[in-house]
This record gives sequence, structure tokens and C-alpha cells, in this order.
Amino acid sequence: MLAHKAVQAEPPIPFCLQLLIVPVIDNTADPGGVPFASWAENKNTVQLTPARMLWFRDTYLPNHADRAAWGSSPIFAPDESFKKLPKACVMVMELDVLRDEGIAYAEKMKGAGVEVEVKLYKGAPHPIISMDGMSAVPR
Repeated sequence: MLAHKAVQAEPPIPFCLQLLIVPVIDNTADPGGVPFASWAENKNTVQLTPARMLWFRDTYLPNHADRAAWGSSPIFAPDESFKKLPKACVMVMELDVLRDEGIAYAEKMKGAGVEVEVKLYKGAPHPIISMDGMSAVPR
């Protein structure tokens, strides 16, 4: 969302890169897997279950009408905005309800001509970036 706001500002604010790590892209996604199958496929994954994701959504976006606004769901930003975005790296985890949202957003950016690298971490759950392995080591 911030990158879209930056390119639409007057004058535009230049960014050189977007780094999107397990991004929330569509706050209208359904736990049943519509339109993103990863919500249903990963319903039993650790840390970020659909129920927990819905709790965040309900807490931060209690007004249902706000969920489809591009300020809350950047995948709905205007097409012209996508064409102005800087290159991006989108990091998604295989065992994450948000996986397919991140991939769909990357594809939308690619379709607008943005240079995008998608990094899919196989076998990884949502919080993998913050797991350093030290918590498993006895002290």
C-alpha cells in the first residue's frame, strides 16, 4: 500500500525497491479458499490459522466496506498505480494462508511491467523469518 501511495503522491516519492515478506494483500479473502486456495490448504498450519487471520482482520478493519478499499487491500489499487511501482521481491511461505495472495500480487505487478522476484520458501510456515533456531537450543 505504501508504494502505491508513494507513486500517486504529488510529486511522486521515489522508491528503489519493494520488499514484501508474507504480505497481506487482499482483506476480502475467504477462509474457504476463495479466491486463494492457500487459505484452505493451510488451515491447520502453525501460528497463522484462518481464525487468527480473521481475528486480525476484524480487529484492524471492523468496517467491512473498508476491506475492499485498496488502502487495505493493495491488490485492488488502480492499474495505473501498478505500472509506476518499483521492482519488488515478494517472499512467501509454502505453509502459509497468505501464500497465494503474495503470489497473485506479484503476478499483477509483473503484468503491469514491474520487475518482480518471488521467493517461495518450501515447507516453511508464516513466521519462519523470525525463527532463528535459538529457541530450540537448551540454555
